[in-house]
Amino acid sequence: FMDAIDVVEVLEKHGLQKPVSYVRSSQTSTEEAHALMVKLCRHTGRRTPPVSESVWRGVLQDLLDMQHSVYTCLLPDTCHQIFVESLLCSGRPENVVLAGQLIHCSAVSHDVVPVSVSFRDRGRGGLSAKVNYHTAVELVLAAAREYFNSSTTLTDPCIELARECLKLITDCPPAVQEEMDIISSLSVLESFNVNILPLQVRLRVERLSIIEQCISQCSKAYTQSALLLDLASLLRVAGNTHTHLGEEFNLCSLLGQCEGYMDLRARQELLAFSLTHCPPASIHPLLAASSDLQTQVLYQAVNYQMDPLEPECFWDETVQSAGPPSSVSPLGGAAGDLLHRTTNRTIEVLASTGLTTKAVLTAVSDHSWWKNQLNYLRPLHVRTQRGLYWHGKHEMLTFLKQVKSPQSFSGQFKGLYWHGKHMLTFPVSLSLSLSVLLQLASDAFPRDMTLSLAYLLALPQVLDANRCFEMQSHSALSLQLAAYYYSLQIYNHLVPCLKANTHTLYRADPKELIRLVTQHVTAHSDWPADVEELIGQLQVYNERLTDLTQAQVLQGLGRGVDVRRFSSDTHYKKQTILGLTETLDDSVWRISLSLAQRYSIPLWDIYMTHLEFLFTDSGLSTKDIEGRVDTLALFDSLKSEPESFHSHMSKYVLTSVEGTDLPRLLYYYTLLEECCGSYCSSVITPDTHIKLLKKLRSVTTGLDYRKMTDEVSDPLAALEPVLTSQNVLSISKLANRLPRPGGGVVSASAVHATWLRKLFWRGDPQVLKRPPQTEQDYLHAYDTCAKYLDRLLPADAVHFLDDITFSPLAVNQLSVSVRVEVMKRGMKALRQLREKSRKRGVDEVESDRSDTSSFDHALSHLQQSLAHLDTLGHSFILSLKDSNQERLQNYSRTYDLSRSERSKVQALAVTMATDGQPLEQIGELLGIAVGNLDLSIKTVLQVAVENVVSALSGDEDVVNDYPEPLMVLEGMVTAVDSVVSSDDLLAWLRPFCSDGSRAVRPRIEVLQILENNFSLRDSDVHLLLLYRTQAVLKDLQVEMDDIDNEEKRYRLFLQLLGDSRKWEEFQQLMLLLQAWPPMMKEECERNPWVVLTSSLIECCRGHGSEVRLDLGQEIMNMVRSLYPSKHKLPAQVTPTGVWEFKGHGRTLGLSPVFLTMYPVSQVCDSTCDPELLSLLLDAGLLVGCVPSPLYPPLSAHLLSRHREGGWDVEKAASELLQAGYRAQAGSLLLTYRGTHPGLSTFTTALTVIKKWL
Repeated sequence: FMDAIDVVEVLEKHGLQKPVSYVRSSQTSTEEAHALMVKLCRHTGRRTPPVSESVWRGVLQDLLDMQHSVYTCLLPDTCHQIFVESLLCSGRPENVVLAGQLIHCSAVSHDVVPVSVSFRDRGRGGLSAKVNYHTAVELVLAAAREYFNSSTTLTDPCIELARECLKLITDCPPAVQEEMDIISSLSVLESFNVNILPLQVRLRVERLSIIEQCISQCSKAYTQSALLLDLASLLRVAGNTHTHLGEEFNLCSLLGQCEGYMDLRARQELLAFSLTHCPPASIHPLLAASSDLQTQVLYQAVNYQMDPLEPECFWDETVQSAGPPSSVSPLGGAAGDLLHRTTNRTIEVLASTGLTTKAVLTAVSDHSWWKNQLNYLRPLHVRTQRGLYWHGKHEMLTFLKQVKSPQSFSGQFKGLYWHGKHMLTFPVSLSLSLSVLLQLASDAFPRDMTLSLAYLLALPQVLDANRCFEMQSHSALSLQLAAYYYSLQIYNHLVPCLKANTHTLYRADPKELIRLVTQHVTAHSDWPADVEELIGQLQVYNERLTDLTQAQVLQGLGRGVDVRRFSSDTHYKKQTILGLTETLDDSVWRISLSLAQRYSIPLWDIYMTHLEFLFTDSGLSTKDIEGRVDTLALFDSLKSEPESFHSHMSKYVLTSVEGTDLPRLLYYYTLLEECCGSYCSSVITPDTHIKLLKKLRSVTTGLDYRKMTDEVSDPLAALEPVLTSQNVLSISKLANRLPRPGGGVVSASAVHATWLRKLFWRGDPQVLKRPPQTEQDYLHAYDTCAKYLDRLLPADAVHFLDDITFSPLAVNQLSVSVRVEVMKRGMKALRQLREKSRKRGVDEVESDRSDTSSFDHALSHLQQSLAHLDTLGHSFILSLKDSNQERLQNYSRTYDLSRSERSKVQALAVTMATDGQPLEQIGELLGIAVGNLDLSIKTVLQVAVENVVSALSGDEDVVNDYPEPLMVLEGMVTAVDSVVSSDDLLAWLRPFCSDGSRAVRPRIEVLQILENNFSLRDSDVHLLLLYRTQAVLKDLQVEMDDIDNEEKRYRLFLQLLGDSRKWEEFQQLMLLLQAWPPMMKEECERNPWVVLTSSLIECCRGHGSEVRLDLGQEIMNMVRSLYPSKHKLPAQVTPTGVWEFKGHGRTLGLSPVFLTMYPVSQVCDSTCDPELLSLLLDAGLLVGCVPSPLYPPLSAHLLSRHREGGWDVEKAASELLQAGYRAQAGSLLLTYRGTHPGLSTFTTALTVIKKWL
């Protein structure tokens, strides 16, 4: 019952309201228990604001506690799986990371701790629990798929959550890789302008249709075949199987190269398939065959034919405008027939088939292709008087000259002097689209930059070239080409010259041209708008080229600089330059300065970063740092921003300086004082630091100066290790400059007291060379210290004497006699000092030293210490000290250190009370302590009870001292005697028990403890009853008037019973009856258990009943739970019959009342089990069952198991005889005594009764 209440409170703590009856009913149902834990975890994941990791850990611990105490039908690893699944599905990246800590992330993980280990166990030093690998993979995949399917676009946060979930599995099995691939496919689809829901991608059965959709949506998709193939791979278009295509590849390759096969398109597809699946050695010949086949396809597409006739009809109108004849080779020979049919029809085809033209130009943009294929496009080389004879229109000649340009260009930009004009007029001639030229330029860029530039010069709009330049990776060559392109265009705008065939501009050095144009446009302004745009682009690419050059210089330094990122990321650029300042190499330093100037990084940042480096990571001595700062003149610039300088130095520099490095600290504070002394807000100013360091540096070694001045630690703790007889006086003069935590400063007297304590225990190289070992040594050490007592204030003298007599070290090292002697000598010394003080009068500088009242207070303190030391010889204290129990020894030690101070003695007495020690011992302890303590056993117990109540209330100050407060309280209550009455305890505990704001369960348990040990008053009994009722009926307002007597409770029970329709409500009533005192009605029909069972059966039998469970088994469980309790049913209502409930097929234990209502016609194994028979025999109901069908199995059970159950067969036979069942009694005895079945007759049974009974 109490475990169920615990679970309800846990659920309520997390925001889930469930009655106790629900918990009791679901504790054996795996499905309901699983659903409850899932609901708890998911509810936590939905809380706003999101809960922290510590709250999640608490939820896991609560799950494990619930599983251990109530829901044992679940396994601990199931709880972990539920928890991890909820973390993964919570929609928070930090929760996904936490889930990764609770699973095995790879199949080869060596962490095989069972998942039943909790976070609490890990906190105690155990290993963390982890879900096994295969289950983890399933959970991760389920979460990732849920996120993926619920997302709407690639940028949906759920996509990133799905990716984070999948990254948890580090070895990436095939299923995880497939999910990662389908996520990656979304970005590819977006690049093809395909708008499709992620869920549609997953559900698409024929994923090849997605590839088709990409091609139809994006006009350039066909140019990105590699990307399409990658997309097909990501989408698993071919499935997950790897087909071995050996024989198929050979067949396709042979068929694709077969000249007799006239379907060129089909041959192209066959060769493409062969190239995709061929081994590496076959790629080159297949590429050659594919190139030849492509040429044939192009011929067929444009109807390209040649005719050897009319060789001279075209030269006059084309060659003269095309350039000098010497620039081309004469044509003639057998190849002349290729141009025979080059007529206007060809031009019409080219003009009307734009896509075909694009394909042609794209395919032939490589100069190597032209080198191998141009022979098929040339007419015959015929040498005539006029040179080269061409056939065709002017546009065709221009086209042929363009495609022949790779041979004309020599890889130098200077080669543009002949082709520039024709490249610029090319778009007009063939009307090529912008995208085609850009694609041609981009494709030619890696192989032939001259050809690429020629395509760009042919663009109709100059600025369109940016689209090509931006597609190229940033390199010196690509940026120079862009700058050269815009220099040419600017020059042409200012001085039109590109129409000339052999203009000297084409012969100029590109670098020189870029320099001259840049210099000219920079020196002048007020340019036309179109020229201004070109100048802006030129400056952009010049800037990028400069950045790249600088980055390459940085890369050459070996500092790990990312060149591309440096030229594009402003933040990275600044951080890189600042990082370069962290060097002692003068050349690198100069580079960082030039870069800072180049990119407008403040010089102050450069100098500050370098200064931080000098202090933290340079490895230089302080003298070298000072010299470098002066050489580089860093300080002149840094002091211009004193507030920022102070902030940086305090935050980054001071924390890196060792506290014992006094020279470095001195230089640090010197810089602060010179730059920003007025900006320092600390108690100790830089000027004071400088004075302290200069003095301390000369008199101490190994002092942790930072610890001494951090204003958090006690300065005396830092000074104690370095104090000696040689420097204590000098340091004491500086003490008033050291602040103490909480306010005030260190006094010279406190410094001397600290040194004397060190002198007493550890000696001094000059004054006490050997540390004391024996009792005489310690007395001698005190005498040595006593010589310096006149330097101490009375209060510090008391502290010194307490340190050497009442410290843990003193208790361990010194005997009581030595401590007494030291205390006596100390009191004597203080009396002498008081007399000297009186003689000197009140004119002392330190008025406290001459104040006799302070001496009187000190002597009073020492007098109590001496009296306390005398009590250590008491027999009770010695018995504690000599005990074998460590706890009692600790009592003795604590009393020894207490000095009989009231707070310490009270704390010890309270500890003894909460530990359950007898009150007589506590009283004896209080009687031994000296002084006016005003403590009694009653006072001590009251404080102890208050502490326990505070722990029960969740007070963080005491809860750690009482991890089991109820056990402590029960121990104290048990130990109470006549000194403290039950009324006292009740008076102390009643406010807590009456406080409705407190949790119900602790209040119930407190009252139960009092009820078990005392006779409670009626009001307290009723209060306990009210609390128990409220704990069960949490959703119902119950007052004391509703339950203060049995009749009212019975009336409330009947009212609730009449409103009950569900099994959970009936179960709640069962719990309520157990929480109340037993109600044994004279009429068994009014017994609440009988009434409850009868109503439950009636409800179950009714049409449309909401009760759907194994009713017979549940009622049997109820009877079993009552049997060992005070609610055990008497014989008149104990089940004596069984009823096979229609529709359930289970037995149902019933009283005689129910037996008459539902007579049993037959008994079988399914309706009568051994447990029921044993219960009947335990209740002595053998006689009552004779008229029922239960008697035969009951008597057989008695005979077969009478030894196990402890039943007396002869006594049972006697009871049968007394009830008038003579034949049954005789038959039972005959069987019991082993009579042969053939002799066991009715007559024999009646006869043996007279003889044996």
